[in-house]
Order: sequence, then C-alpha cells, then structure tokens
Amino acid sequence: MLATVAVTITLAARSVLAASASAPYFGKVFHGHRTSADSSSEGNIYPIKDCSAFIQDTPDSWSCHNTSVIRDECCFENYGVLLQSQFWDYNTTLLSIAVNGTTKDIVQAEAQSQIDLLYNDIKRTFTIHGLWNDLCDGSYRSNCEPSWEVDDARDNLTHLIGTEFNEPQLLAVMKRYWINTLKSNVEDQASVALWEHEYNKHGTCMNTLNPECFDSGYREHEQAVNFYKKVVEIWSQLDTFQFLAAVGIFPTVARQYKLSDVQNALSKAHGGEVYVGCLNGAIDEVWYYHNLQGNVLSGTYRAIDSLTNSTCGEKVWYIPK
Repeated sequence: MLATVAVTITLAARSVLAASASAPYFGKVFHGHRTSADSSSEGNIYPIKDCSAFIQDTPDSWSCHNTSVIRDECCFENYGVLLQSQFWDYNTTLLSIAVNGTTKDIVQAEAQSQIDLLYNDIKRTFTIHGLWNDLCDGSYRSNCEPSWEVDDARDNLTHLIGTEFNEPQLLAVMKRYWINTLKSNVEDQASVALWEHEYNKHGTCMNTLNPECFDSGYREHEQAVNFYKKVVEIWSQLDTFQFLAAVGIFPTVARQYKLSDVQNALSKAHGGEVYVGCLNGAIDEVWYYHNLQGNVLSGTYRAIDSLTNSTCGEKVWYIPK
C-alpha cells in the first residue's frame, strides 16, 4: 500500500512539473527554455563597448581559436574558456536512506520528497555557483586585479546592487538562487560572501571587464554588478533540472541512474559535453563549458565539450534536496 501511494504521488508530481510554465527574466525565459546551443544576450543590455566591428573584421575572433595576438582587450577574452557552474545541494540524510534504509523508509522518504518538490522551487533548482574563466588549456589564475575587488564590509553588496545600481530584481534572484553551500569553500556561510568571493576570484580576471571597456559614464564597481547580472543570465538559460526532467530523470531515493544517461541529456540540451560532479556517489554539481566571441557581457557564448572528467561512477544517485 505504501509503495502504491508513493508511486502515485511521484507520477502526479512529475506530471505537474512537466507542465509547469516558465517566467521571464532579463529578456530571457527563466527556468528552462533555450532556443539554440549558445547563451548570447538578446541585444546589448550592458553599458559596454560595441564589439560588432571587431568581430566582423577579425576572422579568428572566437576565444581559444585565434592564430595571432589579438590586442583589443575589450572584445576578446584572453582566458577563453567560460564555464557556468551550478550546485545541487542534496539532502545527505536522504542519501543515507537511499543506500541503507528499509523499504518502508525509502517509500516514505520518496513520497515526502516528491511533495516537497512540488511546493518549493528551490528543491527543483540547480543553484548558482558562478561563472569561471579558464585558460584554453583548462588551467586558471585568480584574483587578478585587486583594485577591481569588492568588499561587502566596505561596499555593502546588497545596497550596491539593489539601490546604487537600481537592480532590485537581480538582487532578489541572487538572494534566492545564488546560495552558499559547504562545497563553495567560502568560510563565511552567508550567500553574500559567495558573491564577493566569486567576483573577486574570477570576475577580476576577465580582461573585457576593464573599466576602460565601459561607456563613458563608468561608475566604480560597475563591472562587478554587471558580472552578477551576466552570471544570472547565463544560469537562467541552463536549467539543469528541466533538462533532466525532459527525459524522465528526476530526484529520487528509490533508484540510481546511469551516468551516461545524465550526461547525454545535458549534452543534448547544451550542445557540448557537460561536467557532472558527484559527492559520495550522488550528483552535486554541473559545469557548462563555452568559448566566447566578443565581450564577456555582450558577446556570444558557444557550447564546447567539458575539459574536466566526471567524478562520478557509472551509476549515480540523484538525491532530492
């Protein structure tokens, strides 16, 4: 009887989720709709130098594909691999039940997790980790321009984003979906500490965010706020939960999935192989790799294959949050 109830709830939950509509965000469709295998902006919504002439006149304008030295620091990223990273902060207690629980434990946990999935969108969202820029060989440097860095204690990031730069919608999305986790390795567990860390570590290494690349009305920390906007924009097009749900892969404590099935679903949606990371045999992060044409804010992101091997086994748990 318990098993029948759990199966009924699970199927009903998946039916509702499959039919759910998306909501607009920044001119894109938030949560689950991409029309092509790139993540380019729909028009330049950023106060940045126009790179169209450079792209037209430069035959090797895609990052990591140049055959000569390119000196336009505003229209070509020298760190030419851009990867958008996401967390799946699964419930470790549910993993223990999946691996070691009794049939009754598993059925009850499955039924409750499917109900939670319906009523809490965080439980069906791969949250934001960041947007990283690697060198073309997959290595990276960090904290490249200390003078560009932000410090929440000094700059008050929530005030900076929401009030000084008048981005309340961006701030609201960041508060809800750019969530610090233990795996982010940021000592202060407040999410604002993760925002500070991600921009200072990676954003300050993006040469196309140089203040000289902005319009004449540049204001201090404008590149940081626009970096956050771009991270959210790219992430909003890469709805990992929906990519997996589209092929019938949902969080569950009742079974494992083949890693190859997970990778194939994500690769088909993205246009290139996607890195899948695991912790204790359960999916806990994904990375989407790109090359870039133009400025990191206004340019076109083209999917490429992952440069990192998965840390998962042949079969993986996809545990509910």
